[in-house]
Amino acid sequence: ARAGKTCKEIREIVEAAYPGQSLSVSQTHRLIKTMKEGGDLSDKRGLATTRTVRTPGFIDAVRIAIESDRKLSLSQLAACHRASKATMLKILRKDLGLRKEGERWVPINPKKSKISKKNADIKCEVEEIEDSFDESIEFE
Repeated sequence: ARAGKTCKEIREIVEAAYPGQSLSVSQTHRLIKTMKEGGDLSDKRGLATTRTVRTPGFIDAVRIAIESDRKLSLSQLAACHRASKATMLKILRKDLGLRKEGERWVPINPKKSKISKKNADIKCEVEEIEDSFDESIEFE
């Protein structure tokens, strides 16, 4: 793998080819060891796949845990399911529609929600438009 050269010689060749950008001796040793073991030396930067935690199965597992004990804290849920508190909070609020009230997780009240109020206003406007549209068209 080394073509009969020592680690120091390999490092000197790399330093001559790329002045100021060569590898350290320990990195050179690591690369030679990886090559001898038949490992992959390709550049893997930027190839990390994003880890998706909020899958339907995971959300169901959190829902089941909450149904069994609504007094579980955010920290307990995160530790139990090995996820961050931020991820757990997104699941509880966005996916399951829950909020913390006192010690318990309870459903978000849709009557107090600004989003549901906007949707209700839009629905009323659509119904008014449909009613006026029906009145304006007369068939003979």
